[in-house]
Amino acid sequence: MVSFKGEGIVLRVRNIGEADRIVTLYTAQKGKIRAAARGARRIRNRLLSPTQVFTHGRYLVFPGKELHTLSQAEIINSYQDFRDDLEKMAYASYICELLDTFTEEELPSVELYALLLAAFSLGAQGRFPLAARAFEVRLMQESGYAPQLHHCLGCGCAMTGNLLFTAEGGVVCTQCAPQYQDALPLSNGTWELLKRLTEWDVARLGILHPTPAALGELERLMRKYIDFRLDYPLKSLAFLETVRAMPAQKTDRSRSD
Repeated sequence: MVSFKGEGIVLRVRNIGEADRIVTLYTAQKGKIRAAARGARRIRNRLLSPTQVFTHGRYLVFPGKELHTLSQAEIINSYQDFRDDLEKMAYASYICELLDTFTEEELPSVELYALLLAAFSLGAQGRFPLAARAFEVRLMQESGYAPQLHHCLGCGCAMTGNLLFTAEGGVVCTQCAPQYQDALPLSNGTWELLKRLTEWDVARLGILHPTPAALGELERLMRKYIDFRLDYPLKSLAFLETVRAMPAQKTDRSRSD
């Protein structure tokens, strides 16, 4: 890797030593990269704010043998509200961990970077439930795990309705459903939502306004779909479920401090 200067979003931060950080960035040009930010935890250090998790910024990174070095940084959007509100923090953490889990280092994807920006933009508008579902569906698609939505996985017939969804790969008809132990009913409304999330440009996803019932159904389906492809459970998911079970007035850290 040659020196890199460009935009990125902080997916993860790990403190090391007395004042340093290891920062995991996702960038359009280089994909996922890890870099050491020396002294970033010191109060007056110029890297303190730009290396906080969820921050969208411009970064200058120099290559190293085992670990790169983050030399300069400038904030574009701090997404401070994600760190102040527990529910937003939980959703953003889930999105970041998903991306971190399904991507290798230094394999760039302009599509995934645009998807991450779109998800954070929706989250900033208070629409994290839609952002999370859109991110799940498109991440699977971009990672090579796109669900089959138009033809039955079993017999290959064109689907028109009265269908089920399986974690193994997408929709199945009622005749083939017994072949799949995990097949769950898929309503026509959620099926249409799934198709839009896979086919529309990410910049248009904000115009979607699915019902809470459709989002809830899609969450259950995608949970099984993603879990089928994971080697271990996501830590952020347990955090998100805990936070969502809390009374609403207790999730805003800025009001409780």
